[in-house]
Amino acid sequence: MATLHAAGYTELSEAATTKEAFDTLSYKQIDIIICDVDLGKLDGWRFARLVRSGALTISANTPIIIVSSIHSERIAAATCHAFEVNRFLPFQAQATLPAVLDEIFRSSNSSGTPRASLLVVEDYLDTVELVKRVLSHRFDIEVTITGKAGLEAWLARRHDLVLLDVMLPEMSGREVLQEIMKVNPAQSVVMMTARSSPERAGELILDGAVDFISKPFRTEQLRRVCEIAVQREDFLVSNREFAQNQEALFHEKELAQVTLHSIAEGVITTDLSGTIEYMNPVAERISGWTLSDATGKHVHEILHGTSDSTATESNDPATSCLESSRPVYGAKQLTFINHDNRQLKLDHVTSPIRNRQNEIIGAVMVFRDITHTDQLEKRLEYQAKHDLLTGLTNRTTFEERLRVVLEEQRHQDVEYALCYIDLDQFKVINDTCGHIAGDQLLRQIKNIILGKIRRHHDTLARFGGDEFVLLLEECSAESAVRIAQVICDAIQAHRFVYDNNTFAVGASVGVVPITCDTLSVNEALSMADNACYIAKERGRGRIHLYHVDDQELIKRRSEMHVVSKINHAFEHDGFALFYQTILELKGEYPYPSHIEILLRMKDSDGNWISPALFLPAAERYNIATKIDRWVLDATLSWFAQNPAGLDRLQTCSINLSGLTLGDESFVNFISQTFAKYKLPPTKFCFEITETAAIHNLQEAIQFIVNIKKLGCSFALDDFGSGMSSYAYLKNLPVDYLKIDGMFIKGIMEDQIDHAMVKSINDIGHVFGLKTIAEYVENEAIMNELKIIGVDFLQGYAISKPVSIATLLTT
Repeated sequence: MATLHAAGYTELSEAATTKEAFDTLSYKQIDIIICDVDLGKLDGWRFARLVRSGALTISANTPIIIVSSIHSERIAAATCHAFEVNRFLPFQAQATLPAVLDEIFRSSNSSGTPRASLLVVEDYLDTVELVKRVLSHRFDIEVTITGKAGLEAWLARRHDLVLLDVMLPEMSGREVLQEIMKVNPAQSVVMMTARSSPERAGELILDGAVDFISKPFRTEQLRRVCEIAVQREDFLVSNREFAQNQEALFHEKELAQVTLHSIAEGVITTDLSGTIEYMNPVAERISGWTLSDATGKHVHEILHGTSDSTATESNDPATSCLESSRPVYGAKQLTFINHDNRQLKLDHVTSPIRNRQNEIIGAVMVFRDITHTDQLEKRLEYQAKHDLLTGLTNRTTFEERLRVVLEEQRHQDVEYALCYIDLDQFKVINDTCGHIAGDQLLRQIKNIILGKIRRHHDTLARFGGDEFVLLLEECSAESAVRIAQVICDAIQAHRFVYDNNTFAVGASVGVVPITCDTLSVNEALSMADNACYIAKERGRGRIHLYHVDDQELIKRRSEMHVVSKINHAFEHDGFALFYQTILELKGEYPYPSHIEILLRMKDSDGNWISPALFLPAAERYNIATKIDRWVLDATLSWFAQNPAGLDRLQTCSINLSGLTLGDESFVNFISQTFAKYKLPPTKFCFEITETAAIHNLQEAIQFIVNIKKLGCSFALDDFGSGMSSYAYLKNLPVDYLKIDGMFIKGIMEDQIDHAMVKSINDIGHVFGLKTIAEYVENEAIMNELKIIGVDFLQGYAISKPVSIATLLTT
């Protein structure tokens, strides 16, 4: 219809059934009929015969066109002749329908079917007249009376049928037949002869004639022979088409079979009831059934599914597809059971199979086994949510759970508490016995904690290392503290045995109530972490409950804020080198010969921050060694770029953190940095505090020895603050003693301070060390220190800290 509308035919009537067609024809003027072969109860050919019979109200000569996708076009064309149908069009050629209509409407013979052409070669006029009278309604007839003229006529127009007399002037009928056969062996030729014999008939047939008729012949005999003869080519071509179509169908079937056997997916086809008709080898392998055993069985018997969520049986995809008349796609929540009782996950698509009338006649299920992939996905999903060592919830999943809890707190009154659990002495076990022992201990601790909580309500997670976090649901702060104490006591009572060694373990716990005032997941975890840190600082094996005005937590939070500023300084070039002169009392240099490198840091507003404000936080949060590395590299880099500044110096002192003493790689870093900038180590002195040295005595001794091997000197800072300073002094191979500034400040007013300074100076000289007095703030103190005999002075009375850039102009 769309094709005709597009071609300008607007007066169109459409009927879906033959009854609708009869009704339309009874009251409406129709100029042409277009129909299919398959019209339900009445086929197109019988419908055409009914029209031609004149039984309907329309003209019996109304042109008829049949458009169909039938198997043999040649048979259709021949049938058109027989049923007086004007045109046959294969469905694929329906686009030519407007042109065919135009041709029919322009044709003078639009009332009938196109007629076959007949060439009569006969010199006896009575016979010619008889042929015309009998066959003129069926054929367009042309007559010649000599053999030569007949051959020329045929060569010019190639008639559908030739009726050829044997005895002819100029050229015999047999000679004409032989010439025709040379050009077209398939030409239909009927021979006429007055002297018929079996031998003669055989000769003519062997020469190529399709039939012969003996004179005189009867009217019906002539009509029947010519009708059969003119359809000979139709029969031949039709047989050839059928053979070709059969071969094509066989080829397509073979190709389909090979394809189905070769593809990686399983294929099952069923009839309308869901009974299996075909399975390919992959389907056999996955289902565990052979095609012969499965044929005739319902799909549900071969692959029946259960729902993962409800554990109940579910319709097989074929049944669901046939019931809904729609494709059914694979669902991951379905598990299939095969013949071997294996549980399978199948990625599948099941679609209805329809015939030409769009009726559902069955279903086809295409599927592949994704059981391994599904298991891998579940494993990956599990690993993404759980700690691989302990099987507990991991940090990411725990934070998501906590985020949900915080949201619930805004809508309902449910008490939660957060516990941050940090093991004591875990590092000792891990370092002593190795990571395998440490892993074993963590799994044991997990079981201890799980035994003290409600598994279906509370959430326990491992955050890495030896840290566990516990979320207690419907639990007040007081109850959380009691539970934390039970956990601490159980861990304390536990004895870890590994390789015949027994270890005691403890835990510190920070407890934080989760309230509607808790702003975020990060804030809650930070508060719990800080509370745990305070519990450890108070002596380990303790519990600390967070409260709003907790001064210790406020101080720690302030330090954490400072740490963020330190990290910002690293990232945005916020550090700068200063120096302070160390005056040698017996020196004769016109410019500073000894200096101490000092570090300053800028805040976000560009203001300088004193080291006293940020170095303690750096020590506490283990980033002091990173700062030491920066200071050393920046100092040597500056002197490498300004060698004149180093030439006028005897010694440049650089402070080191107590944490750096435990960094085994730091000595190598110092050596590599000196080599990098090609500077003499002999001009540099490193300082550590007495407290740091005594706290890590053996590490300090080895560190100092290794530094001095490089050629550097060493100073012991804040000497005199320790309880047993003199006892340790003989074990520390240092070059300088820097007398603690708290004694220097009171030297003029306090006799004890004066005695301490004099004593330290005298002991230092006994050990062959140079002494340096810090915090020299006025001239009186400076003069007194000269009397005592201190070697070097440092303080505001000498000089204030200034930028290292001024060293070149001093």
